[in-house]
Parts: sequence; C-alpha cells; structure tokens
Amino acid sequence: MIAVDAEKCVRCGACVRDCIVEVLKPGADGVPCVASGEERFCLNCQHCLAVCPQGAVVCNGVTPEECAGIGPLPGAAELFNLLRQRRSIRQYRPENLEPEIIDRLVESLAWIPTGCNDHRLFFTVIREQREMAFFRAEMSRQLNLLIRTGIMRLVYPGYKRYLEEIAGGKDMVFRNAPHMIVAATPRSAPCKEADPWIALSYFDLFAQTLGVGTCWCGFAVHAFRWNRRLRKRLNLPPGYRIGAVMLFGKPDVQYARAAHPRQTVRTSDGVTHVRQSQ
Repeated sequence: MIAVDAEKCVRCGACVRDCIVEVLKPGADGVPCVASGEERFCLNCQHCLAVCPQGAVVCNGVTPEECAGIGPLPGAAELFNLLRQRRSIRQYRPENLEPEIIDRLVESLAWIPTGCNDHRLFFTVIREQREMAFFRAEMSRQLNLLIRTGIMRLVYPGYKRYLEEIAGGKDMVFRNAPHMIVAATPRSAPCKEADPWIALSYFDLFAQTLGVGTCWCGFAVHAFRWNRRLRKRLNLPPGYRIGAVMLFGKPDVQYARAAHPRQTVRTSDGVTHVRQSQ
C-alpha cells in the first residue's frame, strides 16, 4: 500500500506528521512504515507521497516520478480579478467548444477534492450541441406537461411570468448552452450533498481561465430527478444520484465591468461578520 525507500528517506518525519488518519509511524530504524493492522484506514490521499522532499514514498503503486512538480500559482491580484469578474452566462454562441478545451476541462476533474477522499464522483459531459438538443426537447415537453396538469404552480408559483416563452419553445432551462456537465455521487458517499457542488465550483473557475462561460443550472437537477428519460440519457452507474449541473460554452456577451459588491462587514472583539445583501 505505502512503501518507503530507506535509501532515499532522510527520516524527516514529514509524511508521518501529514498523515491525517495516522497510519504512518516511524519504524525501528526511523524509516516510516504503515502501522500493523492499520492498512485499511488509508484514504489513498497521497499526502505522504506529495510531501516527501526526497521522493522516497510510493503510495498504492503511484511513484513520485509519475506526479507533476510544483508549478507557479496565479498571483493574489489575478485570482481576485477572476473571483470578482466571474458572471453567470446565459447567452452562448451556437457552436461547440474546441475538443482540446473540453479535454482540458475534463482533465481538471481528476484533482477535485471530495469529503473523506471518497473520490467516487461520476461526471457526464455533453460535448456536442446535437446531444444537447435531446435535453432541450425533452425539457420543453416536461415543462408544458407540468403546466397543463397544474403541477407547475405548486413547484414554481412564479412560472406565469414565463408562460408565453415556455409555450413558444424558448429554452428557459438550458439557455441554449452548447455543453453541460452533470455531477453525481453514490448514495453511500460520506459527503454526497457537498461533493458535486465543490467539484463544479472548481470546474467553474478553471473554465473562466480558458475563456469559457458557465452557469449553474439548479432547475435541471430537479428535472433529472423527476424525469426518467432525461436521467437515463446520462447513463449513470447504479445507485448514483445527481447533485449538481452546470452549463458551459463560448459566451455571446461581454461585460464591461465587475458588479458592485453587495455585503456589509462588521468586526468586533476579534470576530468579523459578513452579511450579503440584496
């Protein structure tokens, strides 16, 4: 499971200190090893592998040579600009993203954190506009059915504002986005509610750096849960439940400035309270 090369190891103890489940202990010769009977508690988080300055640790078959080195990070000003300027995009160009960009977005999913390092998230990425057409058509059918049966007024009382647009076939849910990503978790995952939202938040921020616009699609989450035809199209593994949906594609809108901050901040007795405001 975890192997330490005694010739490379300098007995610094960094891997032992960083093992959150404390399965690594100093051996008789000072070289860290997995405590007897503790193997089953290893989370395979690879912290021991990542923290070792000498590259002496192999974790579940993964060697230091297979891992990326430490690279430069964006500066605070650049990252703050990204957070401040990020907007929900509801106007998209009617074209697919380049396959290379989608591949980079998909690649980024490998580094998304999960609660208890569970790492059983399942993603469905819709890469083609023609595939999105199915979801749009089925969603339009479902919305009109909910309106005719009177269920819509119970689900979303404010729907009448959009009645004419829905009846006219306007894509009120998927916003004509060319792409979509759906995140699902097994029902047994320890953090099944939080993991999909964390995952797509990472995806969202990385997408901005590639010039890709995004929009959270909460209504689609409920629609997938209600509509078996929509859910079946995603081909989820048995026992998985959809947790979050995000639309993405090339923006067909450009913003001239960031929005004004809407919050009040109060500090007293060493504690800061921040309240968002309308």
